[in-house]
Amino acid sequence: MNGATYARDPLAGPSIRIAALADIALVAACSGQKKAEQLSAATESVIRLQEGVVDFATHQQRWPTKMEELKVSGDPMPGVSYAAGEGGVIAVYFTEDSALSGARLVYTPSQSADGNVTWACTSEGLEAELKPADCS
Repeated sequence: MNGATYARDPLAGPSIRIAALADIALVAACSGQKKAEQLSAATESVIRLQEGVVDFATHQQRWPTKMEELKVSGDPMPGVSYAAGEGGVIAVYFTEDSALSGARLVYTPSQSADGNVTWACTSEGLEAELKPADCS
């Protein structure tokens, strides 16, 4: 210190804190928006996969057990992978490099006596506000 006197602006502290909080809120909003966009794109892809499962089941008279049996696939997106499993189940996995890292959606088909297929959805690792409306 060279003998200079430093005065502190009493308004600088709070305004800097407010600006920092605004930046944090903006980052959180962008992060939330990115999560919502990734989830939306993945669930749109699931619609085509569901159609593929139903088409396969209609023609083969059984549910598919793996993704390779379907004529469609999930859209390639960074951080998202799809799997078809026993009973026609479709799973969407959000990997480590995803905005939704560790989350998962699982869609399970069931067929009524008249042949209509409905889908039950469960989610894991998703914030409540991001869960698709039809998912528990």
